[in-house]
Amino acid sequence: MLTKSFIYSFKRVARIFIDLSLFGLSLIIAYKLRLEHDVPSISQSWYWQTQLPFVISVVVILRTSFLFIFRVYKKMWRYTEINEILEIAKPIICSSLLLLIPRILGFSAHNHIFSIPISIIVIDSALGLILLSCARLLRKWQISTREIKKRKKNHTKKKKRTLLIGAGQAACELARKVLQHPELDIDIICALDDSERKQNIYIVNNIKVVGQIKSIAQIVDEHNIEQIIIAIPSLPPNQLREIIELCQSTNLETKIIPGVDQLADGKVTIEQIRKVSLEDLLGRELVDLSIPEVANFINNKTILITGAGGSIGSEITRQLIKNFSPKRLYLLGRGENSIFQLCQELTLIAKTPFTPIICDIRNYKHLYNHLDSIKPDLIFHAAAHKHVPLMEDHPQEAFENNVIGTKNLAEIAGLLNVETFVNISTDKAVNPINVLGSTKRLAELLVNSYAKENPKTKYISVRFGNVIGSRGSVIPIWEFQLKNRLPLTVTAKDTYRFFMTISESAQLVIKAGATGKTQDIMVLDMGEEVNIYKLAQDFIKLSGYDINQDLITLTGLRPGEKLKEELIGYYEGANSTKYKKILVIQSKELNTSIIKEVTNKLSNLSRDLTHITFKKDLIQEVKELNEIDAKVLSTATYK
Repeated sequence: MLTKSFIYSFKRVARIFIDLSLFGLSLIIAYKLRLEHDVPSISQSWYWQTQLPFVISVVVILRTSFLFIFRVYKKMWRYTEINEILEIAKPIICSSLLLLIPRILGFSAHNHIFSIPISIIVIDSALGLILLSCARLLRKWQISTREIKKRKKNHTKKKKRTLLIGAGQAACELARKVLQHPELDIDIICALDDSERKQNIYIVNNIKVVGQIKSIAQIVDEHNIEQIIIAIPSLPPNQLREIIELCQSTNLETKIIPGVDQLADGKVTIEQIRKVSLEDLLGRELVDLSIPEVANFINNKTILITGAGGSIGSEITRQLIKNFSPKRLYLLGRGENSIFQLCQELTLIAKTPFTPIICDIRNYKHLYNHLDSIKPDLIFHAAAHKHVPLMEDHPQEAFENNVIGTKNLAEIAGLLNVETFVNISTDKAVNPINVLGSTKRLAELLVNSYAKENPKTKYISVRFGNVIGSRGSVIPIWEFQLKNRLPLTVTAKDTYRFFMTISESAQLVIKAGATGKTQDIMVLDMGEEVNIYKLAQDFIKLSGYDINQDLITLTGLRPGEKLKEELIGYYEGANSTKYKKILVIQSKELNTSIIKEVTNKLSNLSRDLTHITFKKDLIQEVKELNEIDAKVLSTATYK
């Protein structure tokens, strides 16, 4: 330990000595450059023999002192970056300003020993910055070269000849990282980019842009390419899909770096390179949360998230922590394992304090006690049973959780004067033909009915389609099937669904909650419907299999399923909002007593009827409510 401490101290003293020497050398060169021409020999003699020997120690000590003041020696030379170089400029500029004071006060440079010529100070400052920067960059280059040689020596794995798509900043940074890590299986041979001005240029070392992206197939053949990396994080979604399809036509493994919203500090790391996913093929655009309404809605608020352990609830939690500064988060869930896992994750990343709550939203008394003690400003209600086939077999359970649980929360929110209650709904609630859709539609109507009774609380429902990659969704199912060498199950070739990513759905829920008005049912723009059979083919290709193999089995529609989903019902009208991707259902004055009467009736029936009979009654009662809703809309439109 003593030896290591001594070596470190010696190195630190050596760095200081190098800087002292370089400052002295810089000043001598500055005098030489300035006095070489148009200066009388007598003046030259005074500067060289009288002034320089005296001021050199003053200048060197002054400049070095400012290096300490600006804590330059707290940083290691081997990690020097552009920002560290700029930090060196600060002490040099400050010390130069002090050296200029005698000249500013009018003292002659020919008679006063402290009055250094302005030109010499300027030249010395520039040279000092250059010499100190070069010393640090030289050390960094030395360490980097040594590390690369060491990695090469220990590396025996064959590298894959790689084609880079893109020649912008992200591609250049990625290429540099790859060159610094020869132990990786990446050997970048060349790059492609559609920009005319980038053709035939070298982005890093001998990595050359050899053509435009449309020539992928030709370049792959000419250069014996074995894998492709897409390095254009700012690419619009539709163009990204086109490039991915071009890459897939080569049957080579295709990887991608994350989008600009995922890159930390704008820098690319090797770990961020990943395989192309179905989320990339969906082509969903980023959601802009940087509007004042959203920040004011979230910041410094106490927030309760129900179903926090689920896919949507946990992602809402992450987005709130990542983008805003809430006062405290309360994470409510019935399943202890999912809440525990989320808390473990948040312990590593969360600056916002959070508290887990294990509670069943169907238990009114326990739920009230929890909400009364925490007094939330906002509630995001994401707790729900959501799997269509399971709920078809358990309609009473779906009703109790999705309807009664929502009723309990909405009622308590009004009693406690919660500022905003955001109910997360689904496209299955539109013209429902199944248990899940019926319970979620009834939940929407209940939330609106409480809005009329509790004007101090803003009640909003947010409706959207399938979330790709969420638990129990089609992607995890296909992954399980492919892993176990089972055929991928698809309902039919003409089945369509709306899809969005988990992060996008959570962001839009937050934005809709911030911008909506009470009783609004906000509908998220899901874009174009996605053909499930085509999605399965894309999944097979991305997993490295041949789509010509018989890997898809058509199962036919299951009970309660539709070939196509809808986002707006025949009994509804929708208006656009000033916010992209968000529509709002026109509010209708449906009689709240009817909604509560139906809810109470179904609650009684759920305890007495068989699940088959109750399911029929549930779907029929909600259908009749929608027909009443349609008449209200028709009358309002006629008037």
